[in-house]
Amino acid sequence: MSISLRSFYAGPYRYVSVLFILALAIGGYFLPALGLLVPGLMVVALVMNQRRTRSFCATACPNGRALTITTRPWSPHRKLPEFMTNPGVRRALCGFMMFCVVSLLARYGSQGIPAIGRVFWAIYVLASGIGFVVGLVSKPRSWCAFCPMGTLQDTIATTSRMQRGKA
Repeated sequence: MSISLRSFYAGPYRYVSVLFILALAIGGYFLPALGLLVPGLMVVALVMNQRRTRSFCATACPNGRALTITTRPWSPHRKLPEFMTNPGVRRALCGFMMFCVVSLLARYGSQGIPAIGRVFWAIYVLASGIGFVVGLVSKPRSWCAFCPMGTLQDTIATTSRMQRGKA
């Protein structure tokens, strides 16, 4: 029996994403090397993006599913302000988060694997917290509209489409 990611997250295993995020958030505090799962997720997202834009977001992203499950009962289901979905604002947020990761890695990366994991763990917990708060104030998956990983996927897809058009 084969299970697609879409049916996996929609079926009886839908709470796996919440467990994954909690395990990473809590476990990463005690075992910082767990933070190295974050760049792994980023690589998977970029590889899946080669097949179809944002396919990772739609089928495999644990954050989107977890936000839907945890914030839906309390969310007012309001539309996001337009500036938050503006491509320039999204790219600025993505760039800022990348700058934070690179600068923290430059500062702490020489201290070994646990320090590198802690950097990715901290950024992940911060992003998950922001996503949760935005989901409680707007729609459950509002974070997905300006998520830096989704923005990066969109930017790469747009750039590759432009390059193919020039060829």
